Amino acid sequence: MPIQYRKDALIIFFLLSFTFGYFYQIGGWNGNSRFDLIFAIVREGRLTIDTFQHQQGTNTGDKAFFNGHYYSDKAPGPALVGAIIYFPLYWTRLIFHHLGQTSAEQILTFLVLGVPSALAGSLIYILCLYLSGSRFQAYLVTLITTLGTMYFPYTVTFFSHQFSSSLLFGAFFLIFFLKERPEMWKNWYSLLIGLLLGWAFISEFPTAIIIFALVCYYIYAIWRNPNFRHFRSIILPILGGAIPIIILLVYNKLCFGNFLSLGYAHESDPSFNSSMAQGLMGISWPSLLVLYYWTFHPAMGLFWQSPALLFFIIGAVFMFLKRRYRVEAFLALWIIGSYMIIMSGYYLWWGGSALGARYIIPMLPYFCILLIFVPKHLTWPLLVLGLVSFGQMLVAAASIVQVPNGTWAVNINKLGFFEYTNIYSYCLKQLLKGNFAQNLGNQLLGLRSWNSLIPLMVVIAGVTFFYLNGMKIFHPQNRPSLR
Repeated sequence: MPIQYRKDALIIFFLLSFTFGYFYQIGGWNGNSRFDLIFAIVREGRLTIDTFQHQQGTNTGDKAFFNGHYYSDKAPGPALVGAIIYFPLYWTRLIFHHLGQTSAEQILTFLVLGVPSALAGSLIYILCLYLSGSRFQAYLVTLITTLGTMYFPYTVTFFSHQFSSSLLFGAFFLIFFLKERPEMWKNWYSLLIGLLLGWAFISEFPTAIIIFALVCYYIYAIWRNPNFRHFRSIILPILGGAIPIIILLVYNKLCFGNFLSLGYAHESDPSFNSSMAQGLMGISWPSLLVLYYWTFHPAMGLFWQSPALLFFIIGAVFMFLKRRYRVEAFLALWIIGSYMIIMSGYYLWWGGSALGARYIIPMLPYFCILLIFVPKHLTWPLLVLGLVSFGQMLVAAASIVQVPNGTWAVNINKLGFFEYTNIYSYCLKQLLKGNFAQNLGNQLLGLRSWNSLIPLMVVIAGVTFFYLNGMKIFHPQNRPSLR
């Protein structure tokens, strides 16, 4: 990898790490279910969350009940990673001995979600720079994808969607690297691809939809190169993927007495239990109406919250005109389309208390593949909509991600077209009332209200100035390789 790629990737990583670590929002029932499992494993050496599920600060209704004990009902992937991170910190008492429960959760949220998301953002940048040869376009598309979509606010609260999203994009990046630079391939990369895909699955089960597409892409990548048509190219990713799957099976056996029994099959809440029994884990036939609510309805529509993403249509057209990357264009469109269509059949399509259609977050990074091919003469309109997208996501990250949607979501068909929007009807009103979420500005510097956002904006502006000050536009024909 050339020096320019490495330097830029470090800049992106620093910017995203700082931004994701700047905010913290409590995870509610969803996050507490995972925190309970982390604390139970490390502090008590067991998988039951009996001690924590009813305590103030860690209480949760997202739990399973089996043989007289309570368990987390969530896919265990993020919690297991969190336990690995938390174990040395807790037992050495270097940090957590003097910190309260909320501070411990804030640090874990950053390490489990923020750091992987920042790493994935760096990969997004490298990919975009490789595809376009333009540092400005790569920087713009990277920030639109990571800070102008729900990628951003769902990195500051302990949900699993963005964690899985980071793992999946990491796997995609490696497969693309295999296809484009086979001479630099190492066998352990294949093992890592399997591990990333497998861990994404045990973190968010519906990501099997994306995993299937990426497996097909991997098979295509190795089949097109005769040098990779050997046993190792197949068995290594299988072995990598088997590691997290075996962990999940053992976890299921220890918790629920059966290797194939998931927490969702033992919901403690009867209403959750009956709902999850519908279709496949609560997913029935797709709904065109839900797709409309998820995309173009102002209440929580993706293209209202992140209008810059609308340019993906233009980018897709130009990708298909360039034959070299038609496969990647089709892959991105397939992942985005299939994931949204299938998940539109989920019974709780609005995500409970949620900013937007949080279930579709794992497919968001693939918009970058299409956006980077938007023609340069449309860069400024893309920049304007990118700033709008970032501003709206900043409002959510600075206020509240878990918007109480139960009332309006059920009656959304009775609302006027622009009668309600999560960002402006709820999140922005919270900020205007002075209800800001925890951030480093108010925690460390004592800044209040809008002033608490000043350090973040100064850092973003400073990093952007530093980046653009040394910017050079690479001509696509002279694009540096990944050596």
